[in-house]
Formats: sequence, structure tokens, C-alpha cells
Amino acid sequence: MAHEEVLAHYIDAFQARGIRLDPFQIEACEALNHGRDVLVSAPTGAGKTVVAHYAVELALATSTRCIYTAPIKALSNQKFHELTARLGQAIVGLLTGDTTINRDAQILIVTTEVLRNILFQDADYMADVGYVVLDEIHYLADKDRGPVWEEVILSLPEHVRLVSLSATIANTHELVSWLESVRGATSLIESTTRPVPLEQYVAVGKKIIPLYGSDGRASKALRAALRQHAQAQPREERRMSDGARRRLIFELDSRTMLPAIHFIFSRKGCDLAAQALLRANVTLTSPHEQRLIRAQIATLRDSLSESDRRAVHLESAAASLIRGFGVHHAGILPALKTLTENLMEQGLLRIVYATGTLALGIDMPVRTVVLEDLRRFNGQGFVDLTATEYTQLIGRAGRRGKDSVGNAVVVAQSELDPDALAELGSGRVEPLLSAFHTSYNTVVNLLAEHTQAEARGLLSRSFAQFQKNADIGQIAGRAERIRRRIEKEEKALTCSHGDIVGYVRTRAALGRASKAARRAAKREYRERIADSFADAVTGHLYAYARDDDVDYAVALSVEPERIRVLTWLGELVWLREKNLRSELRDLGTIELPTGLSFKHRSTRATVADRIIDAVEERSDLGLDRDLLGSWSRFAVPASEELNHHPCAACPHLDAHLRKAETLLSLDARLSELDELTRSFTDSVGRDFDKTVQVLLTLGILQRDGATVRLGLGAHTLRHLHVESDLLLYQCLAALPNDALDPAEMAGWASMFLEDDRLGSHIPRDETLGPLAWNAKDEAEFLQQIEHEAGIERTGEPTPGCAEVFTNWARGATLESCLKSSRMEAGDFLSGVRRLADLLGQIAATGDYWFAQAARRGRDAIRHSELL
Repeated sequence: MAHEEVLAHYIDAFQARGIRLDPFQIEACEALNHGRDVLVSAPTGAGKTVVAHYAVELALATSTRCIYTAPIKALSNQKFHELTARLGQAIVGLLTGDTTINRDAQILIVTTEVLRNILFQDADYMADVGYVVLDEIHYLADKDRGPVWEEVILSLPEHVRLVSLSATIANTHELVSWLESVRGATSLIESTTRPVPLEQYVAVGKKIIPLYGSDGRASKALRAALRQHAQAQPREERRMSDGARRRLIFELDSRTMLPAIHFIFSRKGCDLAAQALLRANVTLTSPHEQRLIRAQIATLRDSLSESDRRAVHLESAAASLIRGFGVHHAGILPALKTLTENLMEQGLLRIVYATGTLALGIDMPVRTVVLEDLRRFNGQGFVDLTATEYTQLIGRAGRRGKDSVGNAVVVAQSELDPDALAELGSGRVEPLLSAFHTSYNTVVNLLAEHTQAEARGLLSRSFAQFQKNADIGQIAGRAERIRRRIEKEEKALTCSHGDIVGYVRTRAALGRASKAARRAAKREYRERIADSFADAVTGHLYAYARDDDVDYAVALSVEPERIRVLTWLGELVWLREKNLRSELRDLGTIELPTGLSFKHRSTRATVADRIIDAVEERSDLGLDRDLLGSWSRFAVPASEELNHHPCAACPHLDAHLRKAETLLSLDARLSELDELTRSFTDSVGRDFDKTVQVLLTLGILQRDGATVRLGLGAHTLRHLHVESDLLLYQCLAALPNDALDPAEMAGWASMFLEDDRLGSHIPRDETLGPLAWNAKDEAEFLQQIEHEAGIERTGEPTPGCAEVFTNWARGATLESCLKSSRMEAGDFLSGVRRLADLLGQIAATGDYWFAQAARRGRDAIRHSELL
């Protein structure tokens, strides 16, 4: 069947269901018909999957195969069940590292890591693959997993057509330019239109108020409500009260804005929110709906032992679900999360309290999304949501074919800035930045099939190097502008006694002065700061260092102890001398409006724009970044060369030195840019060279004249594609023969999952304890070698739960393992799945004793139906 006929039938099938495909979907399908790769960028819920499924149809129509990737196993499983229901079990397969179903199926669903390993170790498998779908390609910005996406793109055979799906990003043209450079003809298909319009609101007290006014800015009603709210509750806690959550549910219900996902970004917060609704006996479901929910809970209950039910707090979760609300986060039992997703999809739940797990692409759209906070936990601390994260979260609101409009509701905190929120909700997104780096596993796999030069060249085509090359061009342009400005400053700096330019540069290069000279310089510079503060004049524009950056601000009022300024960011700030790191550098005057109050945002914005216009060139060239330097730069060591320089006798030397500060600042900026250019040039290639050097030092690679070949251990390392790949290899190689039985092998291998939740304490077990100490010593040894090579790769082992996983492999109950590990069910079982994947990698290394132990250990930890 011709491709045009396939597309016609595909479109007709949708029309038969009352669905009219959008122009961007048809355009992308037509590009595939013409043999082009496609990059589809569109908002969440816009229908990018239609294009991916068309690649599946083309594979079926042309008797080729299609590999469909998903970023996480949950999404792979979801897509597998979806396509199996549509195409049949014989057509669809699943390969996720810990699960293999119908590996040679015509349509194969995999995680991105699995596809990468196929490309590196079984390239012949791709011979009859016609299409590959890379879902969520924006994951290549993920610091941990992003490199895998780039390795897949760089390694795909030319005959394979690539369908890349992305959320809305700012630099799609840059991304598609890179794809064309490594893959050939690629069509960029973009859509910014949401299929379901989105309305944004702010919940202030008991009111739900539109975020935007008719002028596209934060509404006047919202500003007034926030002022009133702040006055009524000036010391409001960050956490939303239980009563406020109940009132919000009832208000959403009265506005027919349910069902909703309520993002709290804290597991404990989600659990407590549901428990509070239970205590208040809140019920959101009808008797008929409760019967349907009970039936599905009963199915899950029957699949669990009594011990497992206690371990996962099933009855508490069931009580919530029956009443129409649930919880969704990574600590929940996977089967319970799936039940929650299914009940929401069936329309039986009204609200789900969730952390960020639902933002990862799980298909659970709702009518309304509630954000309780604009900060999220990133594993180390709480950080502000980026514009891209905010856009993706609220993108779940509005169900195509069910809702005429979607709703996003932000719960107002006391410090909420309505203008900042309006900017966040404007649809602005950040550019996609590559997180690519070279792993040891990647190097040995590439060198197994390529020469060192070929492997280096392949990695140098990465998106990371593509972006750095673009940056180099921008840096070169800025450096040239600085050089021109330096020439101008050199001509303006004159002294009747001699070469003052040479004098100041010699003086700046002399190095560290004596302690006495530094003390004097510090005292003099504090006096200089004090003088500049005392001389401040209303209407003058100043540059100054505060904290770790240079600020520009105009003085609005000057008092003896403080100065009221408006910064170039439009912020009103009181400056005090003690808070300054530098002098106030006078840059002239700024025209201030008369008769207008700076309490008004529009007035502040107008003056801030004038400041930006005045300092844009200075800021771009870094003319004032010398203000960030230490006062010690003014301390000059004793020098015969300076003492005998003609300019040393000039009576105006101090004035010359003040005037030369701009020149020296420019010199420093130019030196920084030159160093940045050197670091960006061939950075990925040099990173590859350093990684090779570490492997040569360890003997895993061998140098044979001018070439590099694989050493004896490289074959084993090729199969270990975890973050701690080299550490795991070294520790495997050091294991005494038959040192571990299968259960102990499972516990030992868990040390290399590099999951902080597992803990770093040493096991008490007489077998695992010494091996954990060995792993820590080996990590320290590798880190030292890497430091000498100029790279950072190896992290710390995490042996804290090695005994728990050993006991699990020996048949321990989930309840006992959770008690011992102090982990939640979802986290522990996720660890078991990742451990099964890792043991599978070890098992694939060959006929070694540890490979056989790993194979049996993997079978042992799969004993539970909970997996």
C-alpha cells in the first residue's frame, strides 16, 4: 500500500470516531511519507502521539519494524498495554531491562536505555527496523539520563526514520539544526495551540480569582485580593491548612471544575492531605461510584497477602479512593498507583494529591490542575518551578473531547508576586540545554566497533558540542567588541611622564602583596566605599557589587544611613553601606518621571527600562565586574620595575589609576573569554580523551602503537551501563571466586545503584560488610585517578540496604523489608526493579561465576507478584 493511502486510511479512521486531525499532525505524517525525520514540538495534550502512532502504521504497512521508546518504565508499560489492546499480543513486544515480552515483535516498546544498548551491542537487530519513536526528547537536558538520548540519535542507522516528540521548548530551531547535521533531512513541526483552552486562576483565601486582566497582565482584582489577604494574614504559614484544602475542593466542585490533580510536591504533604479529608469524613462519590471502586479495590486486595496489605496501608488508601480522592507519588505501591490512575481515567475520582511523578507523562488528564506551591523538591532542596515545568504541569488541565476549557489554580502564598506569576503563566519556556557527557561504558562500546579517531569524531557531533560551537561564535563576537573598547580606553589613558598603559598593566600583574600592604588596601577601600555612599546623589545611576553579582540602580532618595534605589529589575530596595561589597560607581544621571508614584508597577518598569538602556553595553561587556573583586587587588607588592617607571613620579598617578580601572576590567573580561573559548573548543572530544586516559591507566584499554584496543576487562565493562559503571567493574574484578551466593550477590549489587535513599552505612553482615569497605576504597581510588585526568565520574557506593535486598532475595516479606530499610513500598520495589536490571547486566557479562550468581540472584528477587 502506498504511503498516501496509509495516511488517507489513518485520517479516515479518526474521522469515523468524530476526531478531526489538526494541521500540524497531518503535516508531520506527510513528512514521514516523504522519507524525512520529524521533530514534533507541541504543548502537553496537543496530540503528538498521533504522529508516533502513524510511524507504527507505516511500519505495519511496509513490513518493517517500529521501536517506540519511552523515558520511564511506567510509560513503556502503559504504551505496551495501549498498543497491545489495539494491535494484538502477537504484534507488540516490551523490553524494559527487567521485563521481556515478545522481543522480536514487529512493534517493540522499550525504554531509551534499552534502545541505546541494542545499538551498541546488537546493531544487526536494527536491520529491519524502519521507524524509531523518541518520546519526550527534551529529556536530553536531564543531567543523569540525557546522554542516552544523544547516544541513540548519534548511533541510529541512516535507513531508520526518527520521530522525535518534545514538549514546547524555546530553541526548537537549534535542536532541529543539530538533528539535520547528524541525521539528514528533518522536518520541524511546531504547534503552540492547546486543543482545550486554558484558564488560569489564583486561589486567595476563599476566592478563586482570574490571574489575567483584559490587558494581559495580572488582574486588578487579584492584586487587590492579595493585598487584603496579606493584611489579614501577614504571617501565614507556607503549608495550606486542612480546612483551606476542603474549602477549595468544595469551591472547585461548585464551579464544575473537578476532577482535579492537586500538586503538593511533598509526599508527606500528599499523605496528610488525604488523611485530613478522611478524618473530616469528606465524601465526593455517589453510592453507585463507590460500588464500582470497591470492586476494583477488591481485585487488588485479593492479589496481596495480609502482610503486604499492612505494609502498603491498603485499607487507608482504599477508604480514600472509595470517597473519591487519592494520593499519587513514588512511594506508593505501583499497583495502587495504577489503580488510582485507572479510577481517575474512569471518572470515579474527584481529586488526586500528587507530587511531581504525575508530571512525567503518565496519561491522566483532568479538568483542573491545582498548584499549592511554586516550589518543588529537587532531591536536595526546594527550588522554584521553571517556566517549562510550570507549563507542563498545568498542561494536564483540560481533557480533549470532554472539557471545553481546562483550569489551572495556583494557591496564593503570602509572598506571591502576581506579576511574576503572570510571566510564569505566559507560556514562556526555557531553551533545551544538552547534558551530554562521556561514560566509560560508552567509550568501550564505541571502541569495540570504531577506531579511536572515529569514536572521538562521533561524540564530537553531540548536541553538547553543537551548542558550544554556537556559543564560541557568540563569545568571539563579544571578545572583538571588548578589544575595540580596550583600544579606545588605551587611547584615552595618557600620562605626560610616560607609558601609563604599560605601567598599570605591569602593576596589575605583580601578584600578591605583603600582609601590611593588604591591610592598608582594605582600610583604604572601605574608606572609598564610605565616601561613595556619602556622595550619592538623587537621580544618579550607580553600579555596585552586592552579594555575588553586579547591580545597577538609580538613587531615588538619599538619607544618612540608607539610600532608596530602584534597580534595573524594577525592584525598590534600601541600600545600606554595610551591605555593599564595593564602592558605588557613578555612571551619570537617569531621567526620573515627575508627579508619578514609584509604588505603581508601570512607573518602576519605565525607569527600569531606562536603566537597562543606559547600562546594556556595560553589562554585556562586563565593564563593572571588577567591582566583584577583592579589595586586595589594590594592594601592590614592592617592585623595583614600578619604582623606576617614569609614571611612578607623576603627581596625578592616583587619578590615572582610577581611570585605568575600566581598562583593567576589560583586560580581565577578555582573558576570561579567551579561556572560555579554549574550554568550549572540542570540549566533548577532550572529555573523551580524558576518559580514555583513565581506562588506559587501569589497563581496561591497551595502547598498541598509535592505536587503542580493548583490554581483557573491556568486554565486561561493555555490559555495565549504570552511572557507577567503572566502580562496579573494578569491584566485580576484585571479588574472590564464589565469594557470594545468589542472594548475597543481589545485596552486594545494590551498593552500585547510587541511590541516596539506600544509605551509606556499612552492613554488619560478615560477608557484605568487608566488601562494602572495599567498594568505598575503590571509589576513592578511582576518584583520585579521575582527578588527575581532569574529570569527575565516580560517585559513592550506597551499601545501606545490602542486607535488606539479600533478605528479600531469600524470601523476606515486603513488610519486614520496609521496616528494616525504613523505605516506602514504591521506593523499595522501584529499587528491586532497578536491581533486577543491574543483575541482568552482570549476568550478561559471560560465563563467570559472578554472572551465574547474578542470574540466579535476579530470579530470586523477582519472587513477588508485587513487581
